[in-house]
Amino acid sequence: MVDSRFYPPGKPFSITELAGFLDAEIKQGDGNASINGVSTLLDASQSDIVFYNDAKYKDDMAVTRAGALLISPRDLEDISYLPAAILLVDNPYKSYALIAQKIFPLQAQTKPVAGVQTEQIHPDAVIGLNVEIGYGAVIGAGAEIGDETIIGANAVIGPGCVIGRRSTIGANSVVQFALIGDEVHIHPNVSIGQDGFGYAPDFSGHVKIPQLGRVIIQSHVSIGVGSDIDRGTLTDTVIGEGTKLDNQVHVAHNVHIGRHCLIAGQVGFAGSSIIEDYVMSGGQVAFNGHIHVGKGARILGASVVVKNIPAGEEVAGYPARSSSHWRKETALLSRLLKKRKTINNE
Repeated sequence: MVDSRFYPPGKPFSITELAGFLDAEIKQGDGNASINGVSTLLDASQSDIVFYNDAKYKDDMAVTRAGALLISPRDLEDISYLPAAILLVDNPYKSYALIAQKIFPLQAQTKPVAGVQTEQIHPDAVIGLNVEIGYGAVIGAGAEIGDETIIGANAVIGPGCVIGRRSTIGANSVVQFALIGDEVHIHPNVSIGQDGFGYAPDFSGHVKIPQLGRVIIQSHVSIGVGSDIDRGTLTDTVIGEGTKLDNQVHVAHNVHIGRHCLIAGQVGFAGSSIIEDYVMSGGQVAFNGHIHVGKGARILGASVVVKNIPAGEEVAGYPARSSSHWRKETALLSRLLKKRKTINNE
């Protein structure tokens, strides 16, 4: 669901208008029905349009309540029952991107401080008791700042953002499209809530996917210097309670990091990865997108995680595998190299 605190209402279009815009065939449904939103298959309502292009979401499509579905002719056999309009398109992902741009114009999403250029603190902002606001800080319309929170110099808090009590927003940090809990420490030069890196690839030109989600940062979280956390595409990007991120950590859109995780510097999480509670990661680890890391897993520094990791597992290397196997492989390679040098009298 698109949060109205951050995004204006979507523009309504009829199914016929959308089909004409995409040059799509209406397979079934009422062409006069109105659509004014985009959503995931599971979260959709009758006023939303969704897309389907991956068989792993076949069960979600069977229960969706969306008012319209974008699907390619080759995937029609995956439909069991769908009481909605069906629009046939060659590239459902690209078509979804174009429709999302039409319903939620990008210009409306990329002005996080619109209306506050002439005032540091918007009159509609709600400022709690004993809040400290540094020189040059900007607080947007409808933002809420909890009691005893500190906003550093030149920090920007976008419209509609909520920051809890006794939190700290470091100097030069930007917070937008975000809900932040109590006693959260955001260090200087952090960027939270910028749009994620989402494009529908196409040889005629890649199409930007509007990022219509939020960032949720629960209480007692620490975000290190120079880190950035992208807002979600439709669902939220989430940082769980008590998790600590070191400096220069990148969290892409739709990532879910659980509670009390420890993430060292220069770690990167690709989109839609799920990291469960109590996971620990060394520095410079790369997490592939759409993977699942189980509770309490440990990833040694400079590893590259390309597949799911079971709960409690310790992994290392590229690609990341059981650390005990990685150590044995490394030792074996070392012995083989020494043996080769001996044989060749090197």
